Amino acid sequence: MNIVSKGKGSATPAPNAASAAGSTSATLLRVAFFAIAVVLGWLLIELPWNDTITGIAPNYVAANLAIVALLGGVIFLIGQRTRASLAVFVALCLFIGAANFYIITFKGQPILPADLFALSTAASVAGGYTLFLTPRLVSCLLAFAAFCVALRLWCPARRITQWDVIVNCVAAALLIAFCAIKYQSTDIKNEFNVTVDVWDVRGSYGSQGTLLCFLSRAQELTPAEPEGFSDEVLSHVLEPFESSAHQSASSALAAKGGSKSAAPDTADFPNVIAIMNETFSDLSSYPGLEGSNAQPAYFKEVQADSLVAGDLYVSAMGGGTCNSEFEFLTGSSMGNMGGGVYPYVLYDLDGTENLAAYFDRLGYDTHAIHPAEASNWRRDRIYEQLGFDSFDDITTMEDADTFRDLVTDKATYERVLEKIDAGDGPQFVFDVTIQNHGGYDTGLVPEEDQVHLDSDAVDNPEIDEFLAAMHQSDEDLRWLIDELNQRDEPTIVVFFGDHQPGFADWLFEETYDKSVDDATIEEVQARYHTPYFIWANAAARAEDSPLELEKIGTDTVTSLNYLGAMLVEATGLPGTVHQKYLKHLRETLPAVNLNGYQDTTGTWHWFEEEISTPEQEAAQEALDDYAIVQYDDLFRKNSPYKEE
Repeated sequence: MNIVSKGKGSATPAPNAASAAGSTSATLLRVAFFAIAVVLGWLLIELPWNDTITGIAPNYVAANLAIVALLGGVIFLIGQRTRASLAVFVALCLFIGAANFYIITFKGQPILPADLFALSTAASVAGGYTLFLTPRLVSCLLAFAAFCVALRLWCPARRITQWDVIVNCVAAALLIAFCAIKYQSTDIKNEFNVTVDVWDVRGSYGSQGTLLCFLSRAQELTPAEPEGFSDEVLSHVLEPFESSAHQSASSALAAKGGSKSAAPDTADFPNVIAIMNETFSDLSSYPGLEGSNAQPAYFKEVQADSLVAGDLYVSAMGGGTCNSEFEFLTGSSMGNMGGGVYPYVLYDLDGTENLAAYFDRLGYDTHAIHPAEASNWRRDRIYEQLGFDSFDDITTMEDADTFRDLVTDKATYERVLEKIDAGDGPQFVFDVTIQNHGGYDTGLVPEEDQVHLDSDAVDNPEIDEFLAAMHQSDEDLRWLIDELNQRDEPTIVVFFGDHQPGFADWLFEETYDKSVDDATIEEVQARYHTPYFIWANAAARAEDSPLELEKIGTDTVTSLNYLGAMLVEATGLPGTVHQKYLKHLRETLPAVNLNGYQDTTGTWHWFEEEISTPEQEAAQEALDDYAIVQYDDLFRKNSPYKEE
């Protein structure tokens, strides 16, 4: 009896032991699947687009895996350590990798931190591109599917109690806090030796890992005060131009019967039209395309008859239109801010010196036009901060004529003239066109408007569609110039392209017969220039015109940050302190953009390049001063050099 009872008693713990063993085994399986999910997640982030993943150094691999593991840990805990949470985590990694692939395909560079502030813009323009699958993307999708099947078959499910929910949520919060503190206290760039090349972001991501480069770049979004910044240095740089700017304004007022304290008499001021034409580029500058129909023929005629014209170096390529707007309107350079920064979506520009505020102080009405969503690049907020009186977006032009399903240049020009006709005094109109926007595989060009590149160097349907759009732009420009020459009101037009098309990388490699990764600074800049002109109509050039126009030259190379000041100079309007400073700066630093700067000999240099000539030394000193002036204007609301 006792023996039997004892036997029964000794057998009762067995189910608990088996349960414990089973629980341990299940836990180990979940840990194993988590580890697999981390490795697979990292691969799915890199494989869709990264051709050099096998070349990533072990230290970078370890750092990226650690980041993926922390991200996975947060999702795993929030998801109560379930199989579904692992599937969601790996799906997120696949989404990041696929998104990077498409962004690189369409824009030429991977996702940058500032892109996350412009998701609405990206969504609104995505309709112009066609998504497609590649064998590598299909393989990644199959790998994800296989992982999900394995989860379902072999990863044990777990019961979730109320206590589990509390513990997991607390652990997730602690892990998030740890990650935030660690991120704030770690200088990724220096401690992990991460370098994100501003002109080859894709190469940096490819050789050091997506997440590590992304987080390093995110730490640089908040601008640091430039080295050597102080009120004394700022005054030393700007004071020489303060008196000349005031004298210029006083002379302009005196000539019109005004006084220093009086508001300017605007009766003789010209209308000013600024046209930033979407992707307007002269592809005939590429080897083998010289003399071809890639050159906008009528545009070249206008350039030859302009006050100033030539090549304009910009800081965007294939996208980032808002940064071209920023440089033109504010006179600031993206070269002082670095790649992956979009001031329109990151900063408060209220009080920043810009052309809209300048013309407003002169008594102009100021208008912005862009036939797209007003929220794109936060234009609805930024234009208000800059001081525009009105903004016409796509909701005001829904019935306008279109080309490739995009509002035509001519339709925006008609709206420009409506603004001028409706105003009582001089008008400043900033027109950001959209007709030539990518992609260029829409197949929407009517047969009678199709253009084929007449060169044996390149044969590509995207280029043909782009040239068809450019031809349409050229004809619309002809219409505008003819219309303005028939008018009695003096009018000045500044016209420029915001950037080259997204296929410029491919076109470079095809025509230069080398990889963009091997390009010199001069060759890099071949993809970062567009044509421009500042032109005056017949009424502005008439002998009895009150304007004091200045013909600067029709083969003048410059950069976009200077164009606004050059507009004021060529038109003979009174310049501000900043505009006078920019004119002086251009004498020592003829051009500067995101990639580097040009010295007075016309030689381009990378930023941080070793100084070897007096011209380069002078340019570098000017660049250092420029960084101080720009920081003061953009980020110090109480600057003594803000115009009233």
